[in-house]
Amino acid sequence: MRYKESVIGSAEMVSSRCKTYWTLFVCAITHTFVHVFTFMHTALIPVFMDEFALSIFESGLLVSIPLVLTVSISIPYGVLTDRIGHRKLMIASLLVSGIAGLAISQAKDFYTLLFPLLFVPLASTLYHPPALSIVSELPPENWRNRVLGIHGAGGTTGVAIGPITLGLIMERFGWRSAYLAWSFPILLSSLFLLRLPESPESAEHLGKADEKLSLKMDLESQKENRYSRTLRYGYMILLLAMSVKGMGDRSLSTYMTTYLVSNRGLTRSMASLIYGFNPVMGILGSLSGGYLADRVGSKRWMILAYLGRAFVLAGMYLSPLGALVIIYFVGGYFGGSTMGPSSSLVAGLSPRRRRGLAYAIFMLPFSLVGAISPMIAAQIIEAYNVAALFPFAISLTLASILLLKQFPRTHVGNNG
Repeated sequence: MRYKESVIGSAEMVSSRCKTYWTLFVCAITHTFVHVFTFMHTALIPVFMDEFALSIFESGLLVSIPLVLTVSISIPYGVLTDRIGHRKLMIASLLVSGIAGLAISQAKDFYTLLFPLLFVPLASTLYHPPALSIVSELPPENWRNRVLGIHGAGGTTGVAIGPITLGLIMERFGWRSAYLAWSFPILLSSLFLLRLPESPESAEHLGKADEKLSLKMDLESQKENRYSRTLRYGYMILLLAMSVKGMGDRSLSTYMTTYLVSNRGLTRSMASLIYGFNPVMGILGSLSGGYLADRVGSKRWMILAYLGRAFVLAGMYLSPLGALVIIYFVGGYFGGSTMGPSSSLVAGLSPRRRRGLAYAIFMLPFSLVGAISPMIAAQIIEAYNVAALFPFAISLTLASILLLKQFPRTHVGNNG
């Protein structure tokens, strides 16, 4: 009898582990597909400026206006995320992305290009809260950085694949073919999600868990209220630090291909390839950054990565073209390495039944900063030149390090 129970227990353990691995695989692979179009239109800024006769300001609107839309729906959507099945929302995000790609490939002018571009960041907004909620619940806390790093590596792969394939296809077949080539695989990737559980745990179970947490807080109200305030303060510091750094990064990345073409003399296809290969290093960064954050602490690793990013930007600004390309790729590593620890800190700072909302708010600054940054960058370029974006990004990265130093020391999320 005991032998039979042991066999059943072992089988259940293997089955549970297989479900965990399958869930992580599906979330990572769909994360790849939902990000293929994320920066393709940014890489095409010089092409759009010529083909549609756009000014610097108008080209910035192609990046800003779609992100304004995502800002406006982020909070309402975050509330719904915790009430609607995760799988349905993730499927919807892939369908939106694939259809948007098909429409972009048929654009004839500024407005028919802008309208489908509205749905590219919208697809990402739909995807992240449910996916991150699922992945954050898969591992024990001391492995959370690594697992979220693996999931982040999937998204970084998509960010890289888009501009790389664009650079390979554009010279011979044109930029529209790159959107067509990816739209159908993105639509088909939604089939992976049909076997994904709606959520790792039922809402009823999570509700009971949070009720127990509330009861515990009542028993030790004064102590727990102080701790709750610390968590909220830490959450706000994290969002602010990432927003400040993101302002500089997004300003520079929006016009990076423009800089490579106009200031460094590269062809558009070569600039797109270099732009796309930068996130390839981010894949390695996502994987190793999660491991390192588990070892040294999430906060400490983020500060080290931000410092490395500042040195990279300075190197790119001062170096000749050959060295710039190498240093630019190194910058991709530091950019990807903070995905796991930042997502892990959010998981530790939020109650489980409200984690979808917490991740929606977490993604909100990226959209808000992304909407504002191209306009600021355009003003800097018109007043000075494209190269002036480098010292701007460096100063904001250093400011974000000072903000992260204010992050409170708690036992949550292995913050270091």
